[in-house]
This record gives sequence, structure tokens and C-alpha cells, in this order.
Amino acid sequence: MEAGSRNRQLDAALAAIVLVMAAWGGTWFEVKANGVYTEGLDREPTISTQYIIDNEQEAFELTIENATPLLLYWIKREEVEIETQESEEDPLPENSGEKGSENRGTAEEACSGSCLDLAREIISWSMIAYLVGMLYVAARPSLLSKGIAASLWLVGTAVILVAVPLSTATDFGILDSEDDGNEGGGGSATGGFDTTTDDAVSIDQFAHFEDSIDIGIGKRGFEITYKSIGFDLGMLEEDEREVVIESPPVEGDAGYEALIGFTGKLVIGPGSIVSWWFVLLPVMAFAFSRKALVAEEEE
Repeated sequence: MEAGSRNRQLDAALAAIVLVMAAWGGTWFEVKANGVYTEGLDREPTISTQYIIDNEQEAFELTIENATPLLLYWIKREEVEIETQESEEDPLPENSGEKGSENRGTAEEACSGSCLDLAREIISWSMIAYLVGMLYVAARPSLLSKGIAASLWLVGTAVILVAVPLSTATDFGILDSEDDGNEGGGGSATGGFDTTTDDAVSIDQFAHFEDSIDIGIGKRGFEITYKSIGFDLGMLEEDEREVVIESPPVEGDAGYEALIGFTGKLVIGPGSIVSWWFVLLPVMAFAFSRKALVAEEEE
């Protein structure tokens, strides 16, 4: 094997170490979430959340526009105690959200508390594995070693681009439920947009609760849209709740004032980690461009 080729592989491995360290220490993702109460509250209060994710923590910022109607709603409503019944009949209809409440925290439990922390651990191991692969190329620049290094880079790419956004959305609460008939999710009736406040309302407080979630990829990154609507039993007097549970009121009926609708959008955009990680592509092209022969290939 030529000395120049050996130097090329070693230089590429050293460059990969520097770039991976820069990727690890940079900004990972930038998250922006905006949720609006579209039904039931005056002036459509809006909850806006922004935070930056890195390898250690999330820098968090929360603002509420037109906050007075939302604060009055939280103050006015009462917490409803849902009794567990052994009979086949549920205390609330199936689409009231009780199932979602039973599954609340399922995802976080599977991640041992924080899915994002688990994703951080997986990324650290995938980066280490990739660097080991590049050092292997420097030591034995064969087609096999190059293929292993390229495969490990692809694995790291998948973890960064998929695992981190999904774990972020799960910790946020918008994906924090199993497939239980409600597509959207988790314990919060807003899909997690109000869980950073002290007055989050869970879906088991609602009758005739419906929600939906749409996941896509836009120009700014992962885009997740959440919509929910239902009758908040905490807004009603105790003697009015049973009537609403049995049949959803229409506009003009008693109990219709408890209708609460919410629409939120979560955007998870890539940070510098993605840029540094993709700079590794030309580094690998530089390292793999010249055919290197090793003893095994000669034999």
C-alpha cells in the first residue's frame, strides 16, 4: 500500500474526529410550537413555545398571547373526578379521551423518563461507532472497511434526522400515546402545548373528545399539526355533566358553552449538527477516492 494513500486515510480520520466533535457540540434542533384555542375562548388565546436542543439540555421560552381569556378558563373550570367502573359501560363515551388518559406516559415510560435523553445516548454511540469505522479505514483501507464506515455514517444520519425529532415530539406530548383510536395525543387535551404550564387539562376531563395529528416534512423541517375538540366537563355544573356525556349538545343547547377546540403546529428544524454531519461526505469521498490495496486483497 502506498504511503500517500495511508496518509490520505489518516488525514480523513482526523478530520472526521474534528467534524464529529463539532456536530456533537453544536445546536441540534430548533423547535417552534404555536397553538391556538379556536373554539370556546374569546380572542383565540395562543401558546407559543420556542426552544433549542443540544447535547445536554433544552433552552426553553414560553409566551401566551391574549392570555386573559385562557387564564379565566383555567380559573373557572373544575377538576372532574372520573370514577372507574367495572361494568362494560364506561363513565364517558369511548371518544371522550379516557383511553388516552390510560396511555398517558406510556412513551415516556418506554424511554425511561425522557425519549430525548435516550436519543442523545444513541447518537453518542453511533458517532463513536462511525469514528471507529473511519479509524479502521485508516488502518486497513479495504472495500470492506470503507463499506462499514459508510454504513455507520448512514446509521448516524438516520438517528439524527429521525430519532431526535420524534423523541422531541414525544417528550413534548404530541406523540405521547399509543394507537388507541385517537390519532393524536397523550394526556394533554392540547397535545402537549399546555403541559409546560401549571394548568394543563387532560383529555379524561372531556366528553366526546376527538383529536387528530398530521406529520409531514416541510421547508423548515418536521411539521406536526395537532387538532382537538370536545366538551370540557370541568366547565359545567355537576348536574349538567351527565346530560352532555349522554349526548353532545348543539349550538344553543345547555352545555354547548363547554365546547373547547384547539389547533397547534410543532416545527422541528435542524441545527448545526446536520450541517457538520453532512460535511463528512466530502471527507469520506476524499478518503475513499484512491483505491488502496491491503495484504488480504493481494492474497
